[in-house]
Amino acid sequence: MSLKIDDYLPQRTNVPSVPSVWTPLQDVPGTTTATTPPPGEAERSVEECLLAWRQNRAGRNLPEIEDTVDLLTLPAEQPKVLIDGILHQGSKMIIGSGSKSFKTWTLLDLAMSVASGVPWLGLSTTAGKVLFLNFELKPASVRSRMEAIKKARDIHWDKGTFDLWNLRGHAAEYSVVIPKIIERVKSRQYDLIILDPVYKLYGDTDENSAGDVAMLMNELERLALQTNAAIVFSAHFSKGNQAGKESVDRVSGSGVFARDPDAILSFTKHEQDNAFVVESTLRDFKQMAPFVVKWEYPLLVRAEKLNPDKLKTSLMKKSKYTADDLLGYVVEKAITTKELKKVAMEELGVSKSFFYELLADLRRMSEVTYSEQTGTLSYTVPKQTPGDSKK
Repeated sequence: MSLKIDDYLPQRTNVPSVPSVWTPLQDVPGTTTATTPPPGEAERSVEECLLAWRQNRAGRNLPEIEDTVDLLTLPAEQPKVLIDGILHQGSKMIIGSGSKSFKTWTLLDLAMSVASGVPWLGLSTTAGKVLFLNFELKPASVRSRMEAIKKARDIHWDKGTFDLWNLRGHAAEYSVVIPKIIERVKSRQYDLIILDPVYKLYGDTDENSAGDVAMLMNELERLALQTNAAIVFSAHFSKGNQAGKESVDRVSGSGVFARDPDAILSFTKHEQDNAFVVESTLRDFKQMAPFVVKWEYPLLVRAEKLNPDKLKTSLMKKSKYTADDLLGYVVEKAITTKELKKVAMEELGVSKSFFYELLADLRRMSEVTYSEQTGTLSYTVPKQTPGDSKK
């Protein structure tokens, strides 16, 4: 099915309609002036229309070429530092961590910290105007989280310094949404814009495609350029244990996620429960020493006594659990291996492969009987030998 670009990008006043894609031909000698596309071209595919639009826009408003003698003679204009040693105004930052690792809580805490000019995770901030774009949580949920953080930190900000834009249910592909965001906020002079979560803007974007992710990052760059705000968003880690990877390589998807942002903060699980090692990859500042934060509802707080070298590894679960831990479930009642696997993975957190290792040890225990016919494990009380009752 073919669509007109105006059908695909409704109400976008800053994007040319299909006819205007041909308008630049009027300025090229030897070409035919055309105010409407050739017959049949108005029904081009969405992809072709978007490509023509991007090519048409690409050469506009390029900056001037500068003489380096003049450049180095003039006073340097230093951008505002929003997070000490990490983030300038106008830059992009990505926060990477595993699923359910308190990313939204952490981003809300960052927004409040900058709006108030107070430290965030022990890092100094410069007070600035903040916009938080919420694409995921219900308005009541995001409000309750903000109230909890505000109360726990006892922080306050002035009216007009922290805005929230609830867009749950209004998310669409970045090529549609970001121009509308720019149109709405470019005159509001924000210092920091946080998008949570960015995957809500993927649309048909393939996060494993370098080309697709590069176009997404270019749109975020345009948002930063046209608003002069720092852009911060989160991304999830790839599946599996992350301890053996470089911090910059832990984010899921294309390597563009690691190469494009000006700052990357990785929150990787520490060997202690609900603790994370924070590592940085920075373009404009020297690398920061890793540190540990621990979840203390409703905040991640510095845990100075924890060693940042102690990342959680896949081997830790093997040393933490043994077949005796599974035996307790069998003692309670006869249980199928399927049921035992489910409870072991959910309650103990063991991996599927490690469960089968423990299961093999469990079946070797003399007091455990396994039925091949039903797949059931049952427990038999060991018979006492003479003299045991006297002990």
